[in-house]
Amino acid sequence: MISKKYIFIGLTTLCLSTIGILVKLIGRQIHFMSLNFLRIFIGFISLLFIVPFIDKNWYKISKKDLKEFFIIGVIFAIAISLYTTANIFAPIQNVVLLNYTYPFFVFLFGYFLLKEKITKTKIITLIIAFIGLLIINPFQLNKNNFGNLLALIGAIFYGLLIVKMRKEDKTHNIGDVVWFFFFASIILSPFPIIKGLGNISQVWPYVILLGVVSTGLAYIFYNLALETLEAEIGSIISTIITPLLSIILAVIIIKEPINLKTIIGGIVLISSGIYLESHNNLLKKRHIKKPAH
Repeated sequence: MISKKYIFIGLTTLCLSTIGILVKLIGRQIHFMSLNFLRIFIGFISLLFIVPFIDKNWYKISKKDLKEFFIIGVIFAIAISLYTTANIFAPIQNVVLLNYTYPFFVFLFGYFLLKEKITKTKIITLIIAFIGLLIINPFQLNKNNFGNLLALIGAIFYGLLIVKMRKEDKTHNIGDVVWFFFFASIILSPFPIIKGLGNISQVWPYVILLGVVSTGLAYIFYNLALETLEAEIGSIISTIITPLLSIILAVIIIKEPINLKTIIGGIVLISSGIYLESHNNLLKKRHIKKPAH
C-alpha cells in the first residue's frame, strides 16, 4: 500500500504541473499582472477555508513575525509573479526547467547571507548546471527570450525566498504560508484596479483552477506531505516529477512541441540540482551528528 506521504507529494506535483497549462489557456485574456494577483488572492481565499481544519492556531503570530512575513510576502509575490508571467511568453518546458535552477541560487545566497560552507561538490554541480543552462541558452534572441529571462529571474527570487526563510527560521508550515499569501495579495492588489480584469468572463474557470488547484491545494498537499516526509526528500521528489509531468501535460493537452535541446539541457540542470539537494541533506545530517564542544 502506498504511504500517505507519497500520495500527498504526488498530488502536490500534479497540482503544480497544471500551472503552465492553465496560464496558456488563459493567455492574453487578462493582463498578466492582474492574473498574478488573482492567482495568489484566490489561493489565499482557498487556504482560509481549509487551513483552520488543519491548524487551529495558524493566525497566532508575534509582532516581530509580522515584519518578517511582510518581507517574505514581497519576495514570494515577485517569485510567483515571475514564474506565472514567464509561462505566457515562453514554452512551458523552457519555463519549468529554467525555474528548477533555484537550488543553485539557494547555494549562492546561502554563502553570502548565511555564510554557508562552499564544498568541492557544490562547485562541481554549479559548473554542470551552468553547462545545462548553456545548452538551453535562455538568452538567445528569439520570441521566447523574454519568457526565458523571467523564468530565470524567478528562480533567483525563489532561491532568495528559501534562504530568507532559513535565515529567519521560518518554515513552509501552513500557518506561515497563509500569511505569505496574505501580504503577497496586498502587494499585488493595485494591479487589477490599474490594469482591469480583461475578458475574465471568457476564462474564469481556468482562473479559479489556477488559484485553487495549482496554488492553494498545492501548498496544502505539500504541507501534509511534510508532516511525515523530510523537507529535503520532498524537494528532491518534486524536482524530479514536477518538470517531467508539466512537460508531458503540455504535450498532451495543448500540443506543445518538444525542443530536444531544451530537454537535454533540462536533464543536465535537474540532475545536478538533485545531486546538490542530496549533498546539502547529507551535510545537514553530519552537522546534526557532530558532538557539541
